Amino acid sequence: MANRLVQGYRYLFFGHTGRSGKYLHRFVWIGCLAVCLPILLAGTVYYNLSMDRMKNEIMDESKSSLVLLKDRAERILQNIEKESLQLAADPTIHDLFANRITDNPTVWHKELLDKITVAKNATDFISEIYFYNDIDHIVVSNTYGTMDAEAYKYKEDVQLLMKEESLSSWTYLPVSQKEGYLTFARRLPITGSSSSKGIIAFQVETEIVSKFLQADTTIMSKGQELVFVNYQDSLLTNNHTTTNVNRLANLSALQTISESDNNIDSFYNVGLDGKKAHYSYVKSVFGRTYVAIVSEEMIASRLMWIRAFTMLTVLFLIALAVVITYFSTKRAYSPIEQLIKHSKTIGAGKIQSKENEFDYIRECIDYLSKETQHLGSYMEKIQPTLRERCLQQLLNGDYIRSETLIQDCHTYGLTINSNYVVMVVEVENVYKERRFLPGDKPIVAFAVTNVMQELMGKSSNLNGYVFPYQGKGIALLQWKNDTEQLKLYHRVIEFATSVRESLKNYLSFEASIGMGRCYSHIADVPVSYKEAELALQYRIYHDSDSILHIEDLENSKTGSAFRYPRELESTLIEALTKGELEEAEQSLTGFSKALNISQSYNFIHQSYYVLVSAIITSLEKQEGSILDILEHNLFGQLESKHTSQEITDWFVEVLFPLYKKLTEDYYNNVGQSVIRQVCKYIREHCTEDISLVLCAERMGISHSYLSRLFKKEMGINFLEFVVECRVEETKRLLLETDQSISEIAVIIGYSERNLTRVFQRLTRMTPGVFRSENRNG
Repeated sequence: MANRLVQGYRYLFFGHTGRSGKYLHRFVWIGCLAVCLPILLAGTVYYNLSMDRMKNEIMDESKSSLVLLKDRAERILQNIEKESLQLAADPTIHDLFANRITDNPTVWHKELLDKITVAKNATDFISEIYFYNDIDHIVVSNTYGTMDAEAYKYKEDVQLLMKEESLSSWTYLPVSQKEGYLTFARRLPITGSSSSKGIIAFQVETEIVSKFLQADTTIMSKGQELVFVNYQDSLLTNNHTTTNVNRLANLSALQTISESDNNIDSFYNVGLDGKKAHYSYVKSVFGRTYVAIVSEEMIASRLMWIRAFTMLTVLFLIALAVVITYFSTKRAYSPIEQLIKHSKTIGAGKIQSKENEFDYIRECIDYLSKETQHLGSYMEKIQPTLRERCLQQLLNGDYIRSETLIQDCHTYGLTINSNYVVMVVEVENVYKERRFLPGDKPIVAFAVTNVMQELMGKSSNLNGYVFPYQGKGIALLQWKNDTEQLKLYHRVIEFATSVRESLKNYLSFEASIGMGRCYSHIADVPVSYKEAELALQYRIYHDSDSILHIEDLENSKTGSAFRYPRELESTLIEALTKGELEEAEQSLTGFSKALNISQSYNFIHQSYYVLVSAIITSLEKQEGSILDILEHNLFGQLESKHTSQEITDWFVEVLFPLYKKLTEDYYNNVGQSVIRQVCKYIREHCTEDISLVLCAERMGISHSYLSRLFKKEMGINFLEFVVECRVEETKRLLLETDQSISEIAVIIGYSERNLTRVFQRLTRMTPGVFRSENRNG
């Protein structure tokens, strides 16, 4: 039995000793290795890629849940803060601190207790609300009613809150925390006093909040900062306890997050079990931090199936490959014969047939060698020459030592002492027309240089080199030192004109051409190149000129004084604010003309940046989000524009519509809600002294913004709406009471004469006629 196994092993890997099996089994062995190794390698790569992809998916899930956690928590906390502010601003509490309480204290306490109960029932997360003031040292609580502060269960917490300097804060208090409460306290009164005379506190059940947000969420307090931590780990109990808070507080990663200036980020650090964990966090604008922690062990457990699947797949493929390799190699046992048959098939008429197979193979190899040489020669022709690479390095300023430059000039046949002029050709608007993508710059530059090379070859007065560089076409023009400068200038202008016209006629390219000064040494070529690039910058106010010579441009500078057109900027922004884009476009045209008078590239370019900054500031004043504005990378877009026309088109086609869209989105989403609240307030308080400024302060917006928003949503201005509400209240009093018109006028806040005049203007009848007609009816 053992001998048979040994014989089978030798047969499989070494073959028969006879001639017929000499190569078969060796090829089987080599074929198995050749197939199995790539499978193993591919399996390893697939495993690593799958692991990385699944980790990224897990991280994305963590971040998505973190955003959901943040949205839910912010909604809860902001509702509680809003209820607290409304209760603190209630006239009942305000009258106490203003010493205007004339009723029996019991009545006042009952009224306050009713309002506290209403605020407590507004949400399920509030367990208790209590009010304390240091005037009579009384605590009013929805749970315990009215009682002396010394007998109150949370008197220690009250004493700590009275020492707090902040106007409002979320915190864990010693007594409340033991019962699982997180406290939001607000100092009283909210206005008109620098010292705290009382507090109103909302106790929130952290257990209920945690269950509502997400499982395994713990709420922590660090000073004035709240930290919500979602950590799925067996080391934490299922309930929101002090133990959980203390364990999480010891994590160094949470301290790192607290000290970080980033509002959103993710990183790896040590978890509760001492092993690596992934931390994702986001900070809200209200100073609250939300953290999601996923342990490496949890990630690994979710990825276990990938390991098993990859291993089984690799083993199956290896087994299948071995079987297929064995039978396919056995079938193709004679590789030389198969090769010769195939060679005769494809090489018929090209290679002479030989009786000797090895001579025939030699002929085939010689033929392939000759074809390889032909292919290499062709590749050398289409690739940049060494001379072009030398010139590109020269423009790039890579030659620091003149000895190296002179040596390369001798090597590549470049003349050292000769008249040199650099011409730079740049195609405009080709990406805007969507004929090419921004990544196609090398293709565009190659097409431009082909045209330039053909034109130079046709001219007997031109010598030099043409090559692409940084997405542009470069022409290094060369003449003898004894050539007149005026002739040089005219030849360069003539060549530039022919290049521009040829590009326009044959390729439909609009090109700008910049030219530097003439220099008599090759080491000065980089200077001429920089001057040509500088000449192209003058396009910012020379839109009508497509051929720009640095000497002509600098000689034409006026040198006169100029200033930033602030008035035109204000007119433009005012037009944008009103939504009048055509008027804004006209103001932009005037703005550009005012800048072009300076003939200063730096001044004009920076002035456009100042204009963009002013527009962004205006958007902020329109209540736009600075994050939404900066997300569009406006300054980066402006930086890519080079001519006055490109910049003007960008403002008109991109920035102005974006301004209008952002402002309209905000108006549509926020404006309607604000106006509904203002209208409700006016109807309920129309007999009081109501002003636009007062309503704007209540809504937390500027009075000018409220005025525009009110006119847009209601169709009438603020004052007209107040008058209509007062007239409606007058109608009600005329019909439902027997009060005289003079008494009703006092209630409404008008004199009898003014009331009659306003009433008659809106109803076409006097108050007396209205009462008599409608009561009789």
